Amino acid sequence: MTGDTATDRESTTRDLYVVFEVDPSPESDCPLGDFDGRVDEIRQQFAGDDCHTDTTVQTSDCDCEPDSDCTEVVHTTSTVDESCPCAVFGEFGCVPELSAVTDERIVLETFLPDRDRLSELVDALKAVADGLRLRQLKRIENGTVERNRNTVTLDLFEVTEKQREAVTKAIGAGYYESPRETSLGELAADLDISKSALTQRLNNVESKLATAAFAEASVD
Repeated sequence: MTGDTATDRESTTRDLYVVFEVDPSPESDCPLGDFDGRVDEIRQQFAGDDCHTDTTVQTSDCDCEPDSDCTEVVHTTSTVDESCPCAVFGEFGCVPELSAVTDERIVLETFLPDRDRLSELVDALKAVADGLRLRQLKRIENGTVERNRNTVTLDLFEVTEKQREAVTKAIGAGYYESPRETSLGELAADLDISKSALTQRLNNVESKLATAAFAEASVD
Protein backbone atom coordinates (compact mmCIF):
# COMPACT_ATOMS: atom_id res chain seq x y z
CA MET A 1 0.00 0.00 0.00
CA THR A 2 1.43 3.37 -0.98
CA GLY A 3 1.04 6.66 0.78
CA ASP A 4 -1.14 7.98 -2.05
CA THR A 5 -3.97 5.63 -1.04
CA ALA A 6 -4.57 7.41 2.25
CA THR A 7 -4.31 10.80 0.50
CA ASP A 8 -7.07 9.84 -1.96
CA ARG A 9 -9.49 8.91 0.82
CA GLU A 10 -12.19 11.54 1.43
CA SER A 11 -14.13 11.78 4.70
CA THR A 12 -17.12 13.98 5.49
CA THR A 13 -19.39 14.21 8.49
CA ARG A 14 -23.10 13.40 8.06
CA ASP A 15 -25.37 15.73 10.03
CA LEU A 16 -28.82 14.82 8.67
CA TYR A 17 -30.80 11.58 8.42
CA VAL A 18 -33.53 11.60 5.77
CA VAL A 19 -36.14 9.13 4.56
CA PHE A 20 -37.86 9.57 1.19
CA GLU A 21 -40.83 7.88 -0.44
CA VAL A 22 -40.17 7.82 -4.18
CA ASP A 23 -42.52 6.96 -7.04
CA PRO A 24 -40.08 5.86 -9.77
CA SER A 25 -40.86 6.96 -13.28
CA PRO A 26 -41.86 4.10 -15.63
CA GLU A 27 -38.88 5.13 -17.73
CA SER A 28 -36.51 4.09 -14.95
CA ASP A 29 -37.45 0.41 -15.41
CA CYS A 30 -37.04 -0.11 -11.66
CA PRO A 31 -37.60 -3.81 -10.88
CA LEU A 32 -38.84 -3.05 -7.37
CA GLY A 33 -42.22 -1.92 -8.66
CA ASP A 34 -42.97 -5.27 -10.28
CA PHE A 35 -43.39 -7.49 -7.20
CA ASP A 36 -46.80 -9.01 -6.50
CA GLY A 37 -46.72 -9.40 -2.74
CA ARG A 38 -45.33 -7.87 0.42
CA VAL A 39 -41.67 -6.96 0.25
CA ASP A 40 -39.99 -7.81 3.58
CA GLU A 41 -36.31 -7.21 2.91
CA ILE A 42 -34.16 -5.71 0.17
CA ARG A 43 -30.43 -6.08 -0.33
CA GLN A 44 -28.86 -3.92 -2.99
CA GLN A 45 -25.42 -3.66 -4.55
CA PHE A 46 -24.07 -1.57 -7.40
CA ALA A 47 -21.43 -3.03 -9.72
CA GLY A 48 -20.45 -0.57 -12.41
CA ASP A 49 -23.63 0.30 -14.33
CA ASP A 50 -25.54 -2.69 -12.95
CA CYS A 51 -27.84 -2.74 -9.92
CA HIS A 52 -28.20 -6.13 -8.19
CA THR A 53 -30.99 -6.72 -5.69
CA ASP A 54 -32.05 -9.69 -3.57
CA THR A 55 -35.63 -9.10 -2.49
CA THR A 56 -37.52 -11.21 0.05
CA VAL A 57 -41.20 -11.28 -0.91
CA GLN A 58 -44.19 -12.73 0.95
CA THR A 59 -46.80 -14.00 -1.51
CA SER A 60 -49.81 -16.29 -1.27
CA ASP A 61 -49.71 -17.24 -4.97
CA CYS A 62 -47.80 -20.49 -4.49
CA ASP A 63 -48.25 -24.08 -3.38
CA CYS A 64 -48.25 -23.53 0.38
CA GLU A 65 -50.57 -24.65 3.12
CA PRO A 66 -53.99 -22.92 3.08
CA ASP A 67 -53.99 -19.42 4.60
CA SER A 68 -50.21 -19.41 4.86
CA ASP A 69 -47.70 -17.12 3.14
CA CYS A 70 -44.79 -18.20 1.01
CA THR A 71 -41.40 -16.54 1.15
CA GLU A 72 -39.41 -16.06 -2.03
CA VAL A 73 -36.03 -14.43 -2.52
CA VAL A 74 -35.94 -12.86 -5.96
CA HIS A 75 -32.69 -11.72 -7.54
CA THR A 76 -32.82 -8.99 -10.18
CA THR A 77 -30.16 -7.28 -12.27
CA SER A 78 -30.90 -4.01 -14.03
CA THR A 79 -28.89 -1.33 -15.76
CA VAL A 80 -28.57 1.95 -13.90
CA ASP A 81 -29.34 5.01 -16.00
CA GLU A 82 -30.00 8.71 -15.43
CA SER A 83 -33.69 8.07 -14.67
CA CYS A 84 -32.90 5.74 -11.75
CA PRO A 85 -33.55 7.41 -8.35
CA CYS A 86 -30.82 5.35 -6.65
CA ALA A 87 -28.26 6.63 -9.15
CA VAL A 88 -29.13 10.21 -8.20
CA PHE A 89 -27.97 9.60 -4.64
CA GLY A 90 -24.58 8.50 -5.93
CA GLU A 91 -24.18 11.78 -7.80
CA PHE A 92 -24.37 13.58 -4.45
CA GLY A 93 -22.01 11.24 -2.63
CA CYS A 94 -24.86 9.64 -0.65
CA VAL A 95 -25.41 5.95 0.04
CA PRO A 96 -29.12 5.04 -0.34
CA GLU A 97 -30.60 2.17 1.65
CA LEU A 98 -33.79 0.57 0.34
CA SER A 99 -36.00 -0.15 3.33
CA ALA A 100 -39.46 -0.85 1.86
CA VAL A 101 -41.53 -1.15 -1.30
CA THR A 102 -45.26 -0.40 -1.10
CA ASP A 103 -47.83 0.42 -3.77
CA GLU A 104 -45.15 0.96 -6.42
CA ARG A 105 -43.28 3.29 -4.09
CA ILE A 106 -39.81 2.73 -2.77
CA VAL A 107 -38.66 3.98 0.63
CA LEU A 108 -35.05 5.16 0.69
CA GLU A 109 -32.96 6.17 3.70
CA THR A 110 -29.71 8.10 3.53
CA PHE A 111 -27.39 10.41 5.44
CA LEU A 112 -26.48 13.91 4.26
CA PRO A 113 -23.74 16.35 5.26
CA ASP A 114 -25.96 19.44 5.46
CA ARG A 115 -29.30 21.02 4.51
CA ASP A 116 -27.90 22.60 1.32
CA ARG A 117 -27.08 19.16 -0.06
CA LEU A 118 -30.60 18.04 0.91
CA SER A 119 -32.18 20.81 -1.16
CA GLU A 120 -30.03 19.93 -4.17
CA LEU A 121 -30.83 16.23 -3.80
CA VAL A 122 -34.57 16.92 -3.64
CA ASP A 123 -34.42 18.94 -6.87
CA ALA A 124 -32.52 16.14 -8.61
CA LEU A 125 -34.95 13.45 -7.39
CA LYS A 126 -37.98 15.47 -8.48
CA ALA A 127 -36.50 15.62 -11.97
CA VAL A 128 -36.53 11.80 -12.34
CA ALA A 129 -39.43 10.69 -10.12
CA ASP A 130 -43.19 10.76 -10.64
CA GLY A 131 -43.71 11.48 -6.94
CA LEU A 132 -41.54 12.39 -3.97
CA ARG A 133 -42.43 12.62 -0.29
CA LEU A 134 -40.38 13.36 2.80
CA ARG A 135 -41.10 10.83 5.53
CA GLN A 136 -38.39 11.73 8.05
CA LEU A 137 -35.78 14.44 8.47
CA LYS A 138 -33.68 14.41 11.63
CA ARG A 139 -30.44 15.88 12.81
CA ILE A 140 -27.81 13.40 13.93
CA GLU A 141 -26.84 13.92 17.55
CA ASN A 142 -23.61 12.34 18.84
CA GLY A 143 -23.53 9.95 15.91
CA THR A 144 -27.01 8.54 16.54
CA VAL A 145 -30.48 9.16 15.16
CA GLU A 146 -33.85 7.92 16.40
CA ARG A 147 -35.73 6.18 13.61
CA ASN A 148 -39.33 6.93 14.45
CA ARG A 149 -41.85 4.78 12.61
CA ASN A 150 -44.79 7.03 13.58
CA THR A 151 -44.04 9.77 11.06
CA VAL A 152 -45.95 12.05 8.73
CA THR A 153 -45.03 12.32 5.06
CA LEU A 154 -44.82 15.63 3.23
CA ASP A 155 -45.40 15.69 -0.53
CA LEU A 156 -42.43 17.63 -1.87
CA PHE A 157 -44.21 18.29 -5.17
CA GLU A 158 -46.63 20.47 -3.18
CA VAL A 159 -43.93 22.51 -1.43
CA THR A 160 -42.19 25.43 -3.09
CA GLU A 161 -38.42 25.67 -3.23
CA LYS A 162 -38.44 28.62 -0.79
CA GLN A 163 -40.68 26.76 1.67
CA ARG A 164 -38.46 23.69 1.51
CA GLU A 165 -35.34 25.79 2.03
CA ALA A 166 -36.88 27.49 5.06
CA VAL A 167 -38.03 24.33 6.84
CA THR A 168 -34.82 22.36 6.19
CA LYS A 169 -32.73 25.26 7.49
CA ALA A 170 -35.00 25.50 10.55
CA ILE A 171 -34.60 21.79 11.29
CA GLY A 172 -30.86 21.86 10.72
CA ALA A 173 -30.41 24.86 13.03
CA GLY A 174 -32.48 23.34 15.83
CA TYR A 175 -35.46 25.69 15.58
CA TYR A 176 -37.87 22.84 16.34
CA GLU A 177 -35.82 21.48 19.24
CA SER A 178 -37.00 21.95 22.83
CA PRO A 179 -35.58 24.29 23.97
CA ARG A 180 -34.97 26.03 20.65
CA GLU A 181 -31.35 26.34 19.59
CA THR A 182 -31.93 29.32 17.30
CA SER A 183 -34.42 32.14 16.96
CA LEU A 184 -36.77 33.19 14.18
CA GLY A 185 -34.74 36.36 13.74
CA GLU A 186 -31.47 34.45 13.34
CA LEU A 187 -33.04 32.12 10.76
CA ALA A 188 -34.53 35.04 8.83
CA ALA A 189 -31.17 36.83 8.80
CA ASP A 190 -29.46 33.65 7.56
CA LEU A 191 -31.99 33.40 4.72
CA ASP A 192 -31.82 37.18 4.09
CA ILE A 193 -35.59 37.59 4.40
CA SER A 194 -37.92 39.26 6.88
CA LYS A 195 -39.24 37.44 9.94
CA SER A 196 -42.79 37.73 8.60
CA ALA A 197 -41.79 36.13 5.28
CA LEU A 198 -40.06 33.28 7.11
CA THR A 199 -43.05 32.79 9.38
CA GLN A 200 -45.35 32.52 6.37
CA ARG A 201 -43.13 29.92 4.69
CA LEU A 202 -42.84 27.81 7.82
CA ASN A 203 -46.59 28.09 8.50
CA ASN A 204 -47.38 26.90 4.97
CA VAL A 205 -45.22 23.79 5.40
CA GLU A 206 -46.51 23.14 8.92
CA SER A 207 -50.09 23.44 7.63
CA LYS A 208 -49.39 20.79 4.97
CA LEU A 209 -47.84 18.54 7.61
CA ALA A 210 -50.86 18.97 9.88
CA THR A 211 -53.20 18.13 7.00
CA ALA A 212 -51.14 15.04 6.16
CA ALA A 213 -51.14 13.94 9.81
CA PHE A 214 -54.93 14.28 10.01
CA ALA A 215 -55.39 12.34 6.76
CA GLU A 216 -53.12 9.50 7.91
CA ALA A 217 -54.82 9.37 11.31
CA SER A 218 -58.21 9.13 9.59
CA VAL A 219 -57.00 6.20 7.49
CA ASP A 220 -55.66 4.41 10.59
